[in-house]
Amino acid sequence: MARTLVIAGMGLLAAACSSAPTARGLAQDAVTAMGGAEPLRGVQTLVMSGGTGTRNRVGQTVHVGDPDRTGQLSNVVETLDLAGGRAALDYQFENDGFMQHRQEVLTKKGGQPVGLENVAGRPLAVMSPSGLFSWGSQNSPEFLLRRNVITVALAAAESAPDEPPQDKPFAGRTLKSATATLPSGEMATVFFEPESKLLAGYEVLDTESMLGDVTAQYILSDYKPAGGLLLPHTITIRKGDQPYAEVQFASASVNDAAALKVFEIPESANAEVDTAITAGDYSPITITKVADGVHFARAYSHNSLVVEFPTWLAVVEPAYTDAQSHTLARVLQQQFPGKPIRYAAVTHHHYDHTGGVRTMASYGAAILVEKGHEPEMRMVLETPHTNPPDALESKRKAGQTVGAIEVFEGKKVLSDGGQSLELYAITGNPHVDPKVIAFVPKGGVLFQSDIFFPGTGAPASPAAAHLLKSVRDLKLRVATNVGGHGGVGPFAELEKAVAAVK
Repeated sequence: MARTLVIAGMGLLAAACSSAPTARGLAQDAVTAMGGAEPLRGVQTLVMSGGTGTRNRVGQTVHVGDPDRTGQLSNVVETLDLAGGRAALDYQFENDGFMQHRQEVLTKKGGQPVGLENVAGRPLAVMSPSGLFSWGSQNSPEFLLRRNVITVALAAAESAPDEPPQDKPFAGRTLKSATATLPSGEMATVFFEPESKLLAGYEVLDTESMLGDVTAQYILSDYKPAGGLLLPHTITIRKGDQPYAEVQFASASVNDAAALKVFEIPESANAEVDTAITAGDYSPITITKVADGVHFARAYSHNSLVVEFPTWLAVVEPAYTDAQSHTLARVLQQQFPGKPIRYAAVTHHHYDHTGGVRTMASYGAAILVEKGHEPEMRMVLETPHTNPPDALESKRKAGQTVGAIEVFEGKKVLSDGGQSLELYAITGNPHVDPKVIAFVPKGGVLFQSDIFFPGTGAPASPAAAHLLKSVRDLKLRVATNVGGHGGVGPFAELEKAVAAVK
């Protein structure tokens, strides 16, 4: 009798075990709850629109270590062309009085990827995908292709193991989870809502241009009907266990042919698109002479100064993005053959002025950093960037020589063969503190970023007034003012602009 009870008990246990859900079963249930595998595979385009929210990691603090100032997002439209491997971000960004309407588009020509950037008030900019920089919900539109809920859900349903799910913490709760292999080959951990069976979100390794390798959580909520599917309309992103972005969308549309118009390349841009594709890493740059041995590297937005020494070059402002630094290095190699970039000087730690610093280091340039900026810039340069690896990461892994940080305090002078470059850290500037300005005595050339826009007729700000006072206090004999934004103008332009607002 006892033996019969034991056998019966074992049978009940076996039945219970066989009915327990597997990780793949939960993932397939999530796909079913969203509308089914075939309808999800049939999504060629997805447009999320009417979005409002925040971007928390914008890198615009006055001092290194200050709490980051949250940016406000409105009129957010995210467009996915899943069939064609294209994506676009369109949004209004506001941060502490600074406002921009921006659009970053990852599109293709002849099957080759290319980037287009539209910023209100500027001409269309053509670049390689590594040149796209965003203050939207993501670092670049390429993340939309790799991190969207449709791609992740289908990948989980196909690749999650036929094993019991694991209980893991996610967004303040403990949820059933499964591992999944994404189409990119990356591994993700997906989490499931116990009642609705929908995806609660997923955790992956993101490589940010400034943050480097960082664990990212994509938290999904507010599922609503769209095109016969249930799709999340609120996406919250945390990176490195800190808030990164959150957007609440008003609506979603599926397979709207009109959505593809955002990926069209204007006829006027076709030639430059071909140039960008051929170059591999490209962002528009022109080099013009400002004075003997001093050159202005004008880009579509964020400019650099190049100082020529007898056998090497120094760059002030390592540029906007990896693509821009690659392009600058390539152009300088062509115009100054045999003269490597020995130094690249950082003027301040803001993300949009240091996005190309790792690329400059990959060319062997020593990165000159003022002591006040060291913690931020050391993090950027020393944190691994492996998913995918950038040029600096690849060269380090191969054991090749790369540039390292050189820290200075207050003042740094580079001199060789009658040429010199002086770097000064001015303090008390309302835009960023400290702020490094560059001065080339031979020719009287000043370079400054984010303080005054030479050659544009822009009015002077309190930061510009502080710049003028600092130059006078340092007794610099400036003839020409070169801007990290704007262009080139006489120093008298700054003096006149400051006087006009007093």
